[in-house]
Amino acid sequence: MTSFRGLLAYLVTPLTPDDVPHLDALGHLVHDAVHEGVDGLVVLASSGAGVTFDAAERGAVVHAAVTAAAATTGAAARRVPVHVAVGGTSTREVVARARAARDGGADGLVLAPFSYLPLVEDEVVAIFDAVADAVDLPVCYYNRSVQTSYDVTPTTLAHLARTTTVTAVKDPASLPSRPGGRVAALRSAVDGLGVSVGLSGDPSLVTDAEAADAWHTGLAGLVPREYVALRRARVDGDVPDPDTAAWLRDLTGVLAGLRPVSGFHALANLLGTPTAPPRGPSLPVDDDGRRRLAEVVARRPA
Repeated sequence: MTSFRGLLAYLVTPLTPDDVPHLDALGHLVHDAVHEGVDGLVVLASSGAGVTFDAAERGAVVHAAVTAAAATTGAAARRVPVHVAVGGTSTREVVARARAARDGGADGLVLAPFSYLPLVEDEVVAIFDAVADAVDLPVCYYNRSVQTSYDVTPTTLAHLARTTTVTAVKDPASLPSRPGGRVAALRSAVDGLGVSVGLSGDPSLVTDAEAADAWHTGLAGLVPREYVALRRARVDGDVPDPDTAAWLRDLTGVLAGLRPVSGFHALANLLGTPTAPPRGPSLPVDDDGRRRLAEVVARRPA
């Protein structure tokens, strides 16, 4: 069973010029992330554009990631777990994806509950109930409150931890309308339940995010060396290397001005991972955005 703790790298899904998953390139991303010491991998989440792939493509991505992770020994000399995002627009689709992920060798599931219309609490709980009934894998609740118009409460998270297979939450590190102390509130609600409280949002993670059990980040899948070093320094109470910290701040600053998945694909190319732009409706990064990314990449610390 995976704990969803530490640094979790959310990988992009590289594409060939023919617009199909580039499995060799994905394997290299897995190898590099594991080799540099990340604690877990996630495929087919938002940075991996999972909702744009059909069942066969998703199965191929999961198989490639699981195989590459099993074949790579990281800095900790242990097998790094592979988690699969299984969000979908219907409970039936979510359950089918959860079962396929289990059959493909996934160690855990990441689930952002969403639908065409905003969900209410009872509907959200019912989705996690259905997954727990169908698949015996630990689940990380992916709280995409801005996109889904539903923000999980500490009370609901505790209920899910007691009644379903939810063992973790991925929560936004910073929201304009949310007061401080969110991590403490979530931890208090799930005290004694073994739930990992993790944060996402690169601009906050590389600057002033609250201490948390996990960092969930797409950028760590592309620059794992720098992110692992930053995370370890923060956990150990050390001062991060100033050059690395400054470079990550500059990189997240540029990415914040680009479309999220498109920016990651452009960055992947600049870092040597071949990929076409993400599938539409996402549009490729324009020339100015690529130039600004290239300027930061050229200053990457040795």
